[in-house]
Amino acid sequence: MSKRKVVALSLLWALILILQGYWLFEGQRMSRAAEAAREEQAARGAQLYAQNCMVCHGPVGEGIIGPPLNRDAFRAEGKPPVQVATIQDSLTKTIARGRPGFDSHTWLVEDGKIHSYTRMPAWSTADNGPLNEQQIRDLVTFLMYGDWQEPSKHAAAPEVARLTVTEYVQNPDTGAQEQRTRPVTAQDLDVQAKGLTEEENQQAKELFVEMNCIQCHTLGSYGGVVGPNLTQAGEWLPSQEFVERWIANPQDFAPWERMPSVWHGQGTPLDLTETYREEQDKFRSIMPPYEDAMSPEQIRLLARFLMGLGDVEKRNAASLPAPSGGGSSQGPGQGGGGDGGGAAGAGGGS
Repeated sequence: MSKRKVVALSLLWALILILQGYWLFEGQRMSRAAEAAREEQAARGAQLYAQNCMVCHGPVGEGIIGPPLNRDAFRAEGKPPVQVATIQDSLTKTIARGRPGFDSHTWLVEDGKIHSYTRMPAWSTADNGPLNEQQIRDLVTFLMYGDWQEPSKHAAAPEVARLTVTEYVQNPDTGAQEQRTRPVTAQDLDVQAKGLTEEENQQAKELFVEMNCIQCHTLGSYGGVVGPNLTQAGEWLPSQEFVERWIANPQDFAPWERMPSVWHGQGTPLDLTETYREEQDKFRSIMPPYEDAMSPEQIRLLARFLMGLGDVEKRNAASLPAPSGGGSSQGPGQGGGGDGGGAAGAGGGS
């Protein structure tokens, strides 16, 4: 073989090796770029989840007002691309369009199980909701790839919780009006429970503040959004016994008995009992127990108070009113429900 051919062949092999190295490097670069972009989307989605979904689906996706979202069925890891695309499409459509049901949280005990008929609002701006297409993509990315410990970091943001009262008072020295902020007190809670005396209502609201329930739950115009809005809790909590037991020790509940396991919306009702059993460690409530912090009498009073909030006659109605459709801009914690749950039951954290 001539020297010229040897040189040409060597150059050809060098070019092949360079191209292979480039393709390998470029593939890795693109993979890293895609992963970084997905992490950014998931981080934005975690914040959106805290602001819009946590109150119904829970700080770690464990569910209560709506079904749990921290489920293997919604995760992308270990699934083929076709299945990942199907999950992404399903979550996107559900978030965008919502699901039909009742505007206020509606739970009924049927055949020994808690059934939910609560509506999930539509979140897409196309359906008069607050989220644009990019925000919905970010939220779906979080549900499929994100870290469920992230949303709680955003839960106390001032735009999603009202834990202080702003007042204007007169400065005695200057006579000028000055703005001051103070923590919420029992006197600020603008709700009254039916069946309780005025004194009992006041005592229950004092407990609600003293036991820091207000940090996680909205009551009237004030409160946090880590757990569900309890302003109309008497309309959906199953029973006095349930609430007393819940306040005493939420961890004493198995997931399939602490929240609805049957969800009604579109088509055939979804029964997640077996899912709860298979993945139950992810669906435990994170609300702390209060059996050592409160007396049985205090727990009973707070349970009576919660059971008396809202239109309590609705809870005992023999038939349900006509449900609303799925589309609405009404957000959770404002009367709207969730098809997919909040974190806490009655009483305190979640």
